[in-house]
Amino acid sequence: PIASRAPRDRHYTRHQRSLAIGPAVFAMLCLVSLCFPGYAQGAGDYSYLVAYAGPYSDSSLAEDILTLQDIKFEDAYLATVGYGRVFRRPSERRQWELEGQLGKWFGDQTNLELNAAVNHRWTAFPWDRLIDTSLALGNGLSLASSTPELEEKLEEDGTARLLYYLNLEATFSPPVSDRWAIIIRIHHRSGVFGLFGGVKGGSNTLSLGVKFNLD
Repeated sequence: PIASRAPRDRHYTRHQRSLAIGPAVFAMLCLVSLCFPGYAQGAGDYSYLVAYAGPYSDSSLAEDILTLQDIKFEDAYLATVGYGRVFRRPSERRQWELEGQLGKWFGDQTNLELNAAVNHRWTAFPWDRLIDTSLALGNGLSLASSTPELEEKLEEDGTARLLYYLNLEATFSPPVSDRWAIIIRIHHRSGVFGLFGGVKGGSNTLSLGVKFNLD
């Protein structure tokens, strides 16, 4: 019995190390932004629409997905649409966004998903003249319409409808277009060390989509 539990315990430990990344970095960004006033607040703010889709993965975010090693997918797919708005710009290179999303699962998991996040985005890179690039880290909450079937099946302690939400996103667009962008996003739900309903594990969706600036 002890030997049979060890792989799952290691699975939890790997997920827990993954979970430490997002909140820690996000808290540091919040502190830095509060210490330094934003420049020209209100100028350059805009709204956007986002749509993306991708498959479900129970692999570790930090040790498998971000290192592109041993990524395993399940027979479930998420389609998501969202609306966001920039609300603060600490510098010309960074901005804060509020984003809300509605997602629908297909396949072995069929629930709806409501997500709300605060994103921090880096908007300036040396190669932007060739391809305009941004990177974002978002933290928030994820509410499922019913208990997600795959999360309940794959996690030893089950799951909960309300979990922590994390997204990691990269956008790419040609310099001639400042409204459309292709996005690659990791969509992550987890229990943050058991904080949400005693859930210790997490799930990820590796997604591809588009973003359209409205203003």
